[in-house]
Amino acid sequence: MAQCVTPDAKLACSSVGPDCILIKRRAPTGEAEVVHLPQEFGQFEALTFGPYQLIPSKRLLLVGQNPVELGSRAFDILTVLLQNRGRVVSRREILDRVWPDLTVDEANLRVQMSDLRRALKSGDSDGSYIMNVQGRGYVFVAPVQTVPLSEPGAAGGAPVAADRRMPRRPPHVIGREDTISALVAQVLACRFVTIVGPGGIGKTTLAAELSHRLAYEFGDEIRYVDLGALKAADLVLPTIAVALGYTAHTGDPLTALASFMGDRRLLLIVDCCEHVIEEAADVTAGLFQRAPKLHLVATSREVLRAAGETVYFVEPLDLPADGDDLTASEVLRAPSAQLLMERATASGYVGSVEDAHAVALAKICRRLDGNPLAIELAASRLITYGFKGLLDGLRGRAVLQWPGRRHESRHRTLEATLDWSFRLLSDVERRVLVRLSILIGPFSMQSAQAVAVDAIDDQWTVARAVEELTDKSLIAILPVDDTYLYRMPDITRFYAEMKLAESGGRQEALRRHAQYSVEALRQADVGPRHTIGRTDMKRDLHVGNVRAALEWCFSGLGDGQLGVSLAAFASRMLLDRSMLRECLRWCEIAAARIGEKDRSSITALRLYESLSLCRMYLMANDDQVDETIRRALQLAVALGERESEMHLLAGLNLFLTRRADYTGALAAAERFAELAQDSQNSVEIAASEWMLGSTHNLIGHQPLGLELIARGIARAEALGIGKTYYFGYDNKGRGTIGRIWTSWLCGLPETALRRAAEVLDVKAQDHPVSTCIAYLYTTVVVLWARDLDWAERLVETLIDFAHKHQLKPYRTGGMALKGELLVARGQIDAGVALLRGVIEPLQAEQLTIMRMPAMRAYADGLARMGNVEQARSVIADLVKQAKASPTYLLPELLRTQGDIMLVGLPEERSRAEECYRKALDQARIDGALGWELRAALSLGQLWRRTDRAADAADLLERIVSKFTEGFETADLVAARQMIQSKSKASGQEEPRRGSRA
Repeated sequence: MAQCVTPDAKLACSSVGPDCILIKRRAPTGEAEVVHLPQEFGQFEALTFGPYQLIPSKRLLLVGQNPVELGSRAFDILTVLLQNRGRVVSRREILDRVWPDLTVDEANLRVQMSDLRRALKSGDSDGSYIMNVQGRGYVFVAPVQTVPLSEPGAAGGAPVAADRRMPRRPPHVIGREDTISALVAQVLACRFVTIVGPGGIGKTTLAAELSHRLAYEFGDEIRYVDLGALKAADLVLPTIAVALGYTAHTGDPLTALASFMGDRRLLLIVDCCEHVIEEAADVTAGLFQRAPKLHLVATSREVLRAAGETVYFVEPLDLPADGDDLTASEVLRAPSAQLLMERATASGYVGSVEDAHAVALAKICRRLDGNPLAIELAASRLITYGFKGLLDGLRGRAVLQWPGRRHESRHRTLEATLDWSFRLLSDVERRVLVRLSILIGPFSMQSAQAVAVDAIDDQWTVARAVEELTDKSLIAILPVDDTYLYRMPDITRFYAEMKLAESGGRQEALRRHAQYSVEALRQADVGPRHTIGRTDMKRDLHVGNVRAALEWCFSGLGDGQLGVSLAAFASRMLLDRSMLRECLRWCEIAAARIGEKDRSSITALRLYESLSLCRMYLMANDDQVDETIRRALQLAVALGERESEMHLLAGLNLFLTRRADYTGALAAAERFAELAQDSQNSVEIAASEWMLGSTHNLIGHQPLGLELIARGIARAEALGIGKTYYFGYDNKGRGTIGRIWTSWLCGLPETALRRAAEVLDVKAQDHPVSTCIAYLYTTVVVLWARDLDWAERLVETLIDFAHKHQLKPYRTGGMALKGELLVARGQIDAGVALLRGVIEPLQAEQLTIMRMPAMRAYADGLARMGNVEQARSVIADLVKQAKASPTYLLPELLRTQGDIMLVGLPEERSRAEECYRKALDQARIDGALGWELRAALSLGQLWRRTDRAADAADLLERIVSKFTEGFETADLVAARQMIQSKSKASGQEEPRRGSRA
């Protein structure tokens, strides 16, 4: 179905049949109008051009004696152009003539003109009959003659029927133009081409269209033979002979038939060879070798392996892109979606494709693997189920029974199509096929042998059967790097599953599958674990199989202990793919079933390690996570699993960081660093420097933190160390964010913001946890720098992304940042309300690293609303906590405490000044020049109100002189303005940026 979208999103046009068209929707109902054309048009008896003959009164276009398949609109356009040959006919005139009294988008004309030009090319290799005159219209440029119908060469008064020696031309072949062009070239160049593909892929359709495309080349010398109805192989040669016009029965039939053909240049199409493949191969090979001008096209579900044969494998129709935000127009660009909607319309569906349907439509096409027959049968159910219901219906075997073409027994249902192929298999091929239905998605030959080998069929036998099933188009080959994987299309798998259940061998096949999955994952559980996205595609593509094996293991018929091992070793694969919620589910089920003897095993270690990671990222930083991490850490030490110990130390460091236990986090980082130094592993040493630097930053040791992080990053750059994953997050990314924090706190605001932009430019959207970490903690610095517009964009992105991936703590953190942003913007009521609502979740999830700054903003907002006493109480508790446990935030908390004391209480100036001085002192101790400037601004404002403007300016001049950059950032602009006010008052020149007072 050709599809186009007008500039007005509510208007669409699409061909819905050869003689009708869907035009603009009517107001006010919005229903589409389908207009049928009149069947009389044209006043000439016959018009001839090139090999064509147009008979307007009979609405026929012939090439030789054969009708050309042409839609009614295209026929009328051709008639108009012929009647006005040599003259440019405007688009408007064509629209008025062909679509009288209708309002039609010009896109319809383009679609019909494309069909017309394609049809005319079928009879002439040049095909240059119609010229497009830019901006004006179209002109017919070829010579035309008018011929009375009674003259020889005209069709005469008798109706012209299609040559029965050729198959009926398909009405509209979708998505196969390149395929047909390639087949035309191969048939002419190679003479013998076999079109190979699974049932329903469209082999017969391609052969039929091919015969009509080659009509100009072979004229009347085209013969079509359908072997599908033959019951006996010895009827192949007689059937072909009759089609070629040979009826004698003397001597060797094949030799006699080849002699009969002699030097005739002829195209022979032999359809549906697979069930009589031996005889079909012998006959076609013999004819090809003995009839030098014969061109052969065969169709088969497997290669004939005949002498002289060139094979053309038919690919599925192109599929829509994968994604959750597809539009209707994007999906309808894919031929598979076009075919589905065309066949749905032909089956009575009258709706249109809206954007809301796009994702379901794309998934339907992908689930049907782009198989045209499956798509056509599913399309007939769209009127019954709608898009979502149809998609749900494709999850099981019901699709096998959906009715198709009554007149074609092989294609009456998908089950009938597959029955045809299944009957042609040997016993061993049938056994292997049904056992392979256990495998989901791509699989290796090793996987196939693991699930299909038994006492009867050894590994070699299974491998040979897989090869044969591949040759018979029941299994597809997927090249991956330097090897091959295999895949059974879903529809075939549903059928084979049904046959496996009927055989009674399903449970044993499922057990072998689960056992193989455990062993494969156990073997893959080696190598460095600080990288993800490895190129071991065989392991990565196990996910569908692992999920199915886990479902069986923990079902009533399965093996729970086997499931415990499978969950443990599958967890690494699930985490690598960021499937945290599914990993959590299986690890919790497995942990509840772990036996006493396994509690100190590698299996238990893998379970507890993954369980703690999933719970921390998905749920909260609670005591259960703490207990699980420490239990796993003890196991790792006891088992000598050094790499697991390092991952768990990184996890413990992050866990304690999020709970604002920075002293405990530093101890974990120092132990990690000891192990790294012992190993002298460059990746581990760089990771330890990032971890130590980030933790020192949070404690308040800013210069040391900046030095350690910079050293780690320099080491990584020198050695080419990229993303380094420990405990499910990019440790290098965390170090980079730590450098952004320390850069701003150390008085490098411009550098901090530039690095923030760089981090977000290269964020790993394919790794949700690392992406959330990048957004969450980078936004903190953007808020410090008071770039509120940028901060707003980042906050909204973070909230949406965390919600999409169900990362609850990060969404909570995003909401806290949104509350801080609103307070900073002066939207006090909204900000305080949002912060009040998020404080409890932050406490419940123990995300203290975000709770403390959120509480600071909450106290600030309360004071500015007039709730001074409550604000004082909140900020006092925060300062007390910060003094008890070292934190980078203490100078800012002290400054905020001073601000709150001044709100409505001028008599508290001395106590406020004391808070500001403490903030200044603490900032100097920490090396936090950013906090020092902010505290100085607050103190300067207080001094200006007490006639100490000069002192305020002097203080700010001393602090500003320490900066070497960032003079256009908000705090430095405010400081410069305060200094400038003193200079103007005294008549002095304003100090230059960065100069010392």
